[in-house]
Amino acid sequence: MRILITDEMSLSNVFTSFDRSFLYSFSFVPTIITARQLAAVTPSHHILAIQEGNRTIDFDANYDIVHINFKTALAPRAYEIADIFRKKGKRVVMSGYHPSALPDEAKQHADSVIVGDAVTLWPVVVKNLEAGNLQSFYTSADTCDSLLLPSTHTIRLNSVQLTNSIEATRGCPYKCDFCQDANIRDGSVFRTRPIANVIEEIASLQQKIFFFTDFSLTIDLAYTKELFQHMKGLKKKFICGGNVDVLAEDEELLRVSHEAGCIEWISGFETFSQESLKGAHKKTNIVEDYGRAVKKIHKYKMAVFGTFVLGFDEDAPDIFKIIQTHIGKLGIDAVNFAILTPYPGTPLFNRLEKEGRILTKDWSKYNRKNVVFQPKNMTKKELEEGFRNITHYFSSVPYIGYRTLRSLSLGSYPFIATFAGNLSQYMKT
Repeated sequence: MRILITDEMSLSNVFTSFDRSFLYSFSFVPTIITARQLAAVTPSHHILAIQEGNRTIDFDANYDIVHINFKTALAPRAYEIADIFRKKGKRVVMSGYHPSALPDEAKQHADSVIVGDAVTLWPVVVKNLEAGNLQSFYTSADTCDSLLLPSTHTIRLNSVQLTNSIEATRGCPYKCDFCQDANIRDGSVFRTRPIANVIEEIASLQQKIFFFTDFSLTIDLAYTKELFQHMKGLKKKFICGGNVDVLAEDEELLRVSHEAGCIEWISGFETFSQESLKGAHKKTNIVEDYGRAVKKIHKYKMAVFGTFVLGFDEDAPDIFKIIQTHIGKLGIDAVNFAILTPYPGTPLFNRLEKEGRILTKDWSKYNRKNVVFQPKNMTKKELEEGFRNITHYFSSVPYIGYRTLRSLSLGSYPFIATFAGNLSQYMKT
């Protein structure tokens, strides 16, 4: 069979050709690795193509099967693409966060829907396609078994990759109310990959710098520290994510991560309101830890990329000034803002829908830049304008330049990570 696997950026029409090339070159789109993983588990006797986001989709190509993996904001475009292929007689399989949250909706545009872990189930789907008994739905086992993922280094894309991506663990047990990742099938089941497999894949990378796409490498500290110990001789540089409470306390983790080649930690600070964190069941964040975490990460010569969410029920119009002031004091090196978004399948969506506060189900607006619900302690317009103003403030050229130049004190690689991170945020504003 001739099989096409799409990555998420191939569905997006938001970015310019230059933006797409830049984001691809620096692997800023985690779903690139999902497409590669799906390709890696596809039986080798099939003719396989990966649709890259910086290339135009060829609807007239001779594909038998099209696999579309996507998140909520890209659902309308994914459905449009699927409908075109199906009208041309192609069979379509859908997977990803949105199809897993709303499989019945996705099925209206697909021959089959994978609910949960697509990488595990895709070989089963392909086998059934070969046998002519494709099922309408495939649901992952939700198991705690060891995470077995294919090495993706043999899957070559046409675009130039200056960095690469690796996944060592999957799942997050904390299940914050607003997190779609952890609230779909398999999302809260934390699994680790055999360390030897991870080391082998990292060693095979041609690139010097790579990203860990894991939700957090601070969930199983024993595993992470052992992994980092084994990475010391690889002479690679990497960026990874972690929870701020651990980063504020565990200096052994910071030391061994630096020795292993870590140049930047990404952490979801979310907000400076402890009440907001409590309301969202974000149990890993204590606001008092923030400053200590940043200082300790900097102590070990690594940069800090902080993410923040605006629009919690506890947020009033003064939240933007509060966040702006506190971020200035923290001294983080790159920052990203998002509007609280009630993704389907999350407790947040269920609660707001029950309260009659969901304003639209136009999924294209669920991109963390639009207000799709009625805020509690401010107007929709106040949240939109506050988000826009604070994003433009921290993405302004003078502020980006200041943060980037300041990161030179951390070393050349943290400087590169800071520069690339700030530039990507500037491009997205």
